[in-house]
Amino acid sequence: MTAEAPPLVPDHDRPGTRARALAGLVIIGTSVVLALAQLAIPDLGGFVTQNLLPAPRRKLILGLLAGSFLLSAAVIAWIWRRSSPGLATARLDRVARLGAPLALAAVVPGLFAMNPWSDTLMLAMLLGALVLAIEPLWRLHFGVYRPAAADQRDALAEAKLRRWCAVIVGVAVAGYVAYMIFFTLRNHARFNTYNWDLGQLDNEFYNALHGRPFRCTPLGREPNNWVELRDHATFAIYALLPIYALHPAASTLLVLQCLALGLGAIPLYRFAARRLSAPMALLVTLTYLVYPPMHGAQFFDFHFQPVAAAFVLAAIDAFDAKRMRTFVVFWILALACREDVSIGLTVLGLLLVLSGHRAREGAIVAAVSGFYFVAIRFFLMPAIGSWALPDLYRDLVPPGDAGFVGIVKTLSTNPLYTLRTLLVPDKLRYTLQILAPLAFLPLRRLWLAVWLIHGAFLTLLTTGYGPTLDIGFHYGSQFVPYVFPAVALALAELGAKQGVQAATTRRRAAAATLLLASFIATANWGAIPPRRVFHSSYGSVISFAPPTAQERRRLKALDEAMRLVPKKAILAASDRELPHVSNRIECWNLAVGTEGADYAIYTKIDPITPDRAEVAKAQAAGWITVYDTPEIGLLKRPGAPTVEPSSR
Repeated sequence: MTAEAPPLVPDHDRPGTRARALAGLVIIGTSVVLALAQLAIPDLGGFVTQNLLPAPRRKLILGLLAGSFLLSAAVIAWIWRRSSPGLATARLDRVARLGAPLALAAVVPGLFAMNPWSDTLMLAMLLGALVLAIEPLWRLHFGVYRPAAADQRDALAEAKLRRWCAVIVGVAVAGYVAYMIFFTLRNHARFNTYNWDLGQLDNEFYNALHGRPFRCTPLGREPNNWVELRDHATFAIYALLPIYALHPAASTLLVLQCLALGLGAIPLYRFAARRLSAPMALLVTLTYLVYPPMHGAQFFDFHFQPVAAAFVLAAIDAFDAKRMRTFVVFWILALACREDVSIGLTVLGLLLVLSGHRAREGAIVAAVSGFYFVAIRFFLMPAIGSWALPDLYRDLVPPGDAGFVGIVKTLSTNPLYTLRTLLVPDKLRYTLQILAPLAFLPLRRLWLAVWLIHGAFLTLLTTGYGPTLDIGFHYGSQFVPYVFPAVALALAELGAKQGVQAATTRRRAAAATLLLASFIATANWGAIPPRRVFHSSYGSVISFAPPTAQERRRLKALDEAMRLVPKKAILAASDRELPHVSNRIECWNLAVGTEGADYAIYTKIDPITPDRAEVAKAQAAGWITVYDTPEIGLLKRPGAPTVEPSSR
């Protein structure tokens, strides 16, 4: 005789279901009331960071919480009276599950009240904790929904939905590009760009345009070509040179960077849409466009890492679509941006080999990318000059050793010491700023975490160099082309082995968490929409307001002074002025000195100390003032060439 199977018990009849539902509703009601009460606190920042609140107002909040408890009890009683006990439990359970994410509503207002740049670590930790806590609540919420009927949608409706999502992506990309071009050019007009690095790269482009490859006079005054290969192998200059030639100026480079990062959303959407529904692929793409570490790169001058990020995204999309000729083009362009870009592409190729997915092509990508890195970094660049990069990793270089080989020795032989260099507050804060806006999706699978190696090596492993751990600089863009495809892959993998309904619930929960985390991160650290304070490089603050009257006078005076400088003359320029005048063969950094220069142009508005000292030395040496305003001064060395009157 076989034992009879026990009868199935409906969820609403299981022991504890009623208690959980009642507790959940009380928590939800209390949390929502507390969130609303916080909105009425004048100094919410002081309340959440220092617990500052007048006693009467605190008593009022306590009274509201008591009222919310009574209101919740009344609602529960009303539902209970209108239903049979079993049905009442089911209804209460359903309402509690639908409202589950609201259980954390009370912590959200405080996340918008903290100072994002002084309470950065605490804010990042709280955001990370919220992400981890709320996703299970979203799963409860979406678990109540009826079974997904996506497979019942006809092909025509599906195609229409995809077209609309593609149109939204196009509009979002155009809006992002226009927005960033407008505000980065305004930022440039307000003298918030620098010799390091916009002026230097503009001068390198200009020299390349005039047949002087890899020569950057603001960085080094050597007369020879190719010398800047000792710093970075930016061969992609020649791919971008035709565009730069249309308007040879630093502003063109800023526009190019905006275009590159904005257009990078298109291959990302294509990659995501092959694995996810069109709306979810759209969500991934929109989170890319509002990603704070990308905005930091956007507003800090021009660099090749953000441009490379767009090329890598395009290469990944082309490889995934098996358009190998297109892939090769973008692969070469990405490699040509900087030598360290090849590290990520090598890792990507090795991942394909180890996964067995298109292993042959992956082996080729890994081998060529790895060979390129070794050839450029260890043979070509050292042959031209010293390599400064190991200074970024100086704590990883063993005593008595030197160079990249020493770094590798430490990484491979002393894991505990390496871990100690990682376990510092700044690296925790930076890691959370990179991953919390993405709901930690790239960490959901070990093989997805491999996609972080490139960015981690170039940022988290550095020691004693603050900019690599600051999203206000361009280094965060090292992660961008890898973490966002990893987000799409993680969403596609969630619940894949648990059935359609379970997979749909888990993906929706992760997507909702991604949306919330991205919104909170962008509202605090991003540049969209314009805000009063946006943190940029060197601790500076970006203002989205129009140039002031003084800044307009300064720009006009700079233009007038430059009309007195012959194009072939050697010009030394102060830090903030240099990016505006660096489109010439000889443009020197004034802070290094004026010896050998013909002219020196400088600001009188908060000059940096070295610039002020060099101006004083030139004046003491008999240099002549040929242009002078309260904002800009121009000195001329006795005997220096002058502009012909007809060419002014």
